[in-house]
Amino acid sequence: MKPGAAVAACLALAGCAAGSVAVPALTPLEGYLDGSAVQSIAAGATPSPVHPQAEQAVFDSVQSGTDRWWLAAAHAELRPPEAAQHFDCILGTRLADRPRPALNRLMNRLLIDSAGVTSVLAERAPRRRPVAERPELQACARMDEAARNSPSWPAGGAVAGAAYGEMFAALAPDQAEAARRRGTDIGHSRALCRVNWQADVVDGLRIGGMVYERASASPGFAADLEAARVELDAARSEGLTNPGCAAERRALGGAGS
Repeated sequence: MKPGAAVAACLALAGCAAGSVAVPALTPLEGYLDGSAVQSIAAGATPSPVHPQAEQAVFDSVQSGTDRWWLAAAHAELRPPEAAQHFDCILGTRLADRPRPALNRLMNRLLIDSAGVTSVLAERAPRRRPVAERPELQACARMDEAARNSPSWPAGGAVAGAAYGEMFAALAPDQAEAARRRGTDIGHSRALCRVNWQADVVDGLRIGGMVYERASASPGFAADLEAARVELDAARSEGLTNPGCAAERRALGGAGS
């Protein structure tokens, strides 16, 4: 994938996740995957069917204004350094409290890769978002008309969430299971937010794992991972905690909490 196309795809994914929030340019301007790798990942992916009753059950499981609703809104932020905070509570630190350039670089590049694959698949098999298909549904994030009518499959937040989950599992093996679970939570938040169907999320999580697997085998990835690990280890030794952890625990303790 050409750098300019990668950035455009990444900005599109971040913009759709955050609604009408302005999205700054990301650096570096390319991911780990080249165009052939992106196409290879996309080649075998097809949309899972949407089952209306199952999807409605997901929408009904979380009500507007609950802790899980607000957490789903927060999970819409996929860009580092803010997105790193989604993993603060399981790692016992505050990752956005100080500059973490190596961690930001790693996350940026994985986000660009996730966006690149998402863009290719969305163009191949466009599916309307729940909030576009059913205007009576309330999204948990502001969405302009372009975002509301952008493709729903696969859920870009789930692709990025799964990739981040695998990344933090590699960076903190002692919390690997929790890191992967948090990546899954980020993905499921997109359905709870009514911006993607649950079927899109399930597919996105699987695709995100493939993105990480291919990216982690790319030249330069190991060095970036090791540099980020040094920063993460230092962050975990700082003794800081995120004050939002209690609310996060409540939100994830029950679907309607």
